[in-house]
Amino acid sequence: QIQSRLDSRERSLTFSVLPLSIRVLKVLVFCIFLLFTLNAWGYNTNAILAGVGVGGLAVALAAQKTIENFFGGVSVITDRPVLIGDFCQFGGQVGTVEDIGLRSTRIRTLDRTLVTIPNSQFSTMTLENYSRRDRMWFHPTLKLRRGTSSDQIPAFMDKITEILKNEPLINVGGVPLRFTKIDDQSLNIEVFAYVLSDNFDDLLKIQTKLLLQFLKAGEETGV
Repeated sequence: QIQSRLDSRERSLTFSVLPLSIRVLKVLVFCIFLLFTLNAWGYNTNAILAGVGVGGLAVALAAQKTIENFFGGVSVITDRPVLIGDFCQFGGQVGTVEDIGLRSTRIRTLDRTLVTIPNSQFSTMTLENYSRRDRMWFHPTLKLRRGTSSDQIPAFMDKITEILKNEPLINVGGVPLRFTKIDDQSLNIEVFAYVLSDNFDDLLKIQTKLLLQFLKAGEETGV
């Protein structure tokens, strides 16, 4: 019942932990019951616990990496920096999370290869989750020809500002255009705006539409 109430994207994550947690709880209950029974029969439970502690320490040292990966997996599942299906950047690569287990996380890259990362490493990586963006940054640099006059630049910038403000899916701040650099080959104007969508396809469509309008404005102003 607990599993059936979970969000569909988080359910596959929790499927990895919930059965193990139930088994661990059952083992703990059984061990406590066993200790009470042995104590009732007159056995020295302190000596038994000491022996179990030494044995457990030896096992922990031998399985150190496994334990690190286990707790790393628990950290990823409880903190949820990414969920299965999220597109993210990790360790200089980008890809879609396909599975988060107790030992490792598997990510499908843009090259369609499958990268498996031990959770002890994955839980300490800086993760950039693109799937959780509320909007997308539109930030092209428009390089005008070096011979553009000082009168043409404001006229061109006014046209670009008007184009941005007339696009309903574009959010502009107080200064959507910045004349940032006088280069040897060009005069650089930066656009700073946001596309009001978290869908990358929307960004591509609006980007194409706006860039074509920018070109037309450049032709009209002779820049």
